[in-house]
Amino acid sequence: MARYKHTDAEGGQGQFLTVNLKAQLLPGTFEYMLNDLIENKIVDISIFDENYKNDATGAKAIPPAALIKLIIYGYRKGQLSSRKLCELAQCNIIAKSLTNDMEPHWTTIADFISSNSEQFENVFAKILMYCEELNLVGGEDLAVDGCRLPSNASIEMSGTEEELEKKLAKCRKMAEKHIAKHREADEAGTLDKETQRRDEERQKALNRRIEKISVFLDGMEKKEGKREREVKSNVTDNDSAMIHSSKGTIQGYIGIAIADKKNQIIVSAQAAGSSNEGEFLPPILDKALENLEKMSVELPPGAERTITADANYLSEENLQACLERGVEAVIPDGQSNRQRNTNGEKKYEAADFTYHEEEDYYECPNGKKLRYKHTTTAQGGRKGKTYETGVNECRSCPLNSRCISARDKQGNIKRGRRLFISNSNAPGSLCVQMRKKLGTKEYQNKYAYRIQIIEPVFSSITYCKGLNRFTLRGNKKVNGQWKLFCIVHNLSKCLQAYNKEKEYA
Repeated sequence: MARYKHTDAEGGQGQFLTVNLKAQLLPGTFEYMLNDLIENKIVDISIFDENYKNDATGAKAIPPAALIKLIIYGYRKGQLSSRKLCELAQCNIIAKSLTNDMEPHWTTIADFISSNSEQFENVFAKILMYCEELNLVGGEDLAVDGCRLPSNASIEMSGTEEELEKKLAKCRKMAEKHIAKHREADEAGTLDKETQRRDEERQKALNRRIEKISVFLDGMEKKEGKREREVKSNVTDNDSAMIHSSKGTIQGYIGIAIADKKNQIIVSAQAAGSSNEGEFLPPILDKALENLEKMSVELPPGAERTITADANYLSEENLQACLERGVEAVIPDGQSNRQRNTNGEKKYEAADFTYHEEEDYYECPNGKKLRYKHTTTAQGGRKGKTYETGVNECRSCPLNSRCISARDKQGNIKRGRRLFISNSNAPGSLCVQMRKKLGTKEYQNKYAYRIQIIEPVFSSITYCKGLNRFTLRGNKKVNGQWKLFCIVHNLSKCLQAYNKEKEYA
């Protein structure tokens, strides 16, 4: 029978080993590139110095470079928690190599992430400059979209002022019942120590919730939505918002990013505590153009910079903003599937109706009058006028199949044609022009690239790297963490070109 060698390690016996930490960072790996770029090329560590006040007294601080490397390495491994990052620094040989065997406490890591949002913006810009050095940015075709992520906030603590007052009253009523029940058991002598301990914990939790809601209501400023109605505030993190996502309604933020077509490099990023990401297009586009200018990215001769976005970004204001900045926007209205009948027949749009300004009415293609009814605010905050014709006129109209969708089960028309006129569908508006453009093959082909440019970016961040939630509260802090997510993505895109430049690949 064969004999095999055995060692004490099989039984869990520890050993003393001589380890060269720098030798653990092998050329060609992400961590080797990360260490080299942070230490020698990208980051000016002095930008973090203003947060330290220990030049004369106090303990020595963990160097910011070590913390940045640990956070980026940990995020790339899907470790979002500061405690998990602390554990990496203690137990993972690669993390120990990146931090030079320093073991920052988890509170140090958490404070560093939450207090350096502006500095992370600087680091993001420096890494973009390096991406340009590697010729990874084209700057011609851009795409923008938002990634909906939950934050460190409780959706149960959301509500209007009236709803929060009801929650507060309910909590107080529960606390009173709890105290009464506890007193009865105590007087009857049936209260054991374990039950008493659980009751005290519940009472403390209720008292904390009551105090938190009370303090919030005392200083509460109502949030007003686009329809001039109060929207829900959140006691835990009032900068966050209730957002509809593929996983239902979440309490969180939208991480918006603009990516470049050439290598899916993120050229601009911003976190928004809003359910409507479209309103943030002008500022994030300005930042993208500023970054591209700093990188000295030049377009090919005769080329025009284009940005594609989904229907959430379509508005007259956004199209005007893109036009003023010399960027051609390609944004659909999301209604293309409603613009034709089941038999392929094109339905009538606002542009097919003739406006008579003197008498303030619209004339339909069959000559019927649609008279002014009221001014209202539609979904998405669009303000406009509603015009309507009589139901009997539409029922007898031979063109109603191309005009009326509101029908009962028997197919009878329920009401006359309504026409909502806002700046996004008024004749001659930029939105109307955009709809006509997207009816052509040329612009349909341009828009087809959107999903190839931006969607893989979010898949890489959330699915591949596991960065699927924000751990901070407050727009400023969350914005800094979103920049860190984008830094991890951009550095991952640099690896192949870095290895080629260093001749490691």
